[in-house]
Amino acid sequence: MKVESNGNRAVFFDLDDTLYDHLVPFRDAAKEVLNLDGISPDMAELFHRVRHHSDLLWPKYLNGELGLEETRVRRLELAFEEFGIFLTREQASRVQEAYIGRQYSIEMIEGVLPQLMRFIERGDVVGIITNGPKDHQMGKIRGLGVDKLIPSERIFISDAVGIAKPDPEIFAHVNRKTGTAPENSLYIGDTWHNDVVGALDAGWKVCWYNPRGREPGTGHTPTHVFRNYREFAELSLF
Repeated sequence: MKVESNGNRAVFFDLDDTLYDHLVPFRDAAKEVLNLDGISPDMAELFHRVRHHSDLLWPKYLNGELGLEETRVRRLELAFEEFGIFLTREQASRVQEAYIGRQYSIEMIEGVLPQLMRFIERGDVVGIITNGPKDHQMGKIRGLGVDKLIPSERIFISDAVGIAKPDPEIFAHVNRKTGTAPENSLYIGDTWHNDVVGALDAGWKVCWYNPRGREPGTGHTPTHVFRNYREFAELSLF
């Protein structure tokens, strides 16, 4: 069913590492399960590689080549291996279990809530576009309290929609469902290929949240780049 918008501007956010810091539950889970004494991997870089391998493996999950749990565990094995840490399957499974358990007790990144409210209060069509299993992503959305701010029909989760970022079609699907147009749509996300490339290829404006100063992965040009939500609040977006 098509949902009519309250205005002609759409503002959609990514979830993981955009509304909350994904690194915190991962770091705490790894420390709980693994004995890292004498080993000092850069946890931010390690987690960056976890997400990299997750993005590479995700299409295989979507087309049925890998199960969800195998996808999650394998990404950990591959990422840790890059840092000279060779996890057993049991260790990787335990890290994943501890990591999942922490993802529902999370807090928004500083400055996010005022920006969500800024767009909601001015009547924009505000929502979320995120990759992942529906129940898992909704658990995090409820943990943040975002479900109380954004109606369910404006929360688009890849496994429920049947389309995943960076496919531009998921952004086109959002436009159709919300009665908005690409040229009046803005996406805020942290991942270069999934968020920046996907939304730009769909004709959306994009604000790239880049707190760790990563380099672009392609020749695409985001509309804006910001390191924190204080900077974001000062941007001229439309």
